[in-house]
Amino acid sequence: MRKPLILVAALLVLVLIACQGETTDVDDLLESGRAHLDAGEYPEAIADLEAAVEANPGSSEAHFLLGQAYNRTDDLPRAKNEFRTVLALDPDNAAAHHNLGVTYFQLQDPDAAVAEFKAALELEPDDPDTHYQLGATYLVLALPRTDTMVSPDPQLLEQATAEFKTALELEENMPEALIGMGNIYIQQANYTTAIEVLQRAITQAPDSSQAYYALGEAYAQNGDTASACEAYSHFLTLNPPPAWRAQGEQMMSTLGCP
Repeated sequence: MRKPLILVAALLVLVLIACQGETTDVDDLLESGRAHLDAGEYPEAIADLEAAVEANPGSSEAHFLLGQAYNRTDDLPRAKNEFRTVLALDPDNAAAHHNLGVTYFQLQDPDAAVAEFKAALELEPDDPDTHYQLGATYLVLALPRTDTMVSPDPQLLEQATAEFKTALELEENMPEALIGMGNIYIQQANYTTAIEVLQRAITQAPDSSQAYYALGEAYAQNGDTASACEAYSHFLTLNPPPAWRAQGEQMMSTLGCP
């Protein structure tokens, strides 16, 4: 009569051993995927992390890392789905809200991005990166999308300014927030202050193509063509994205830069 009990006990031991092996495999995949991600080896990271998700669909960490890998390979719809899965598993994950907001921003859905950044700040109100991203999204929403002769929305500009300033209070001389403020001052036609702030940003981030492009615009609007041409020329040396490069070359042509 006792043999079936012994058999059941043996089976339980085997199941426990199998589960431990599976956990180890998933941990190994996560570690390998993270290492590939940090090294910029995105195809390898995706292969490991997809395997980790398949082995353990309930792992919010695996979905989070896979979302990052998809984002960095510009597979934005899949990145969005992974970050949403993380939040379904872990609703209080501020980093997932932040990354989902960034992904929505890249997908040109700023309203959805704002909602995610606000959700992230409710959980981590002192995160300068999220304040910056929310400010950048407000700035995009403030700018006219078609008619460039229409003035920016002043209320949204004010909200963007508040977020950039909060970011700078939390992280002094944060270059991204300084660039954001420089763009705010350009929109407000305060070109002298824009130039000062953007030069501070370049001191912090000398290889920032965004800073040099905004600086070129500030100089151009302020009537200093020579300095504008110099800023745009340096911008082109920083290997900006093709669309930005085309805009920079067009601005140099318009200004008659050598």
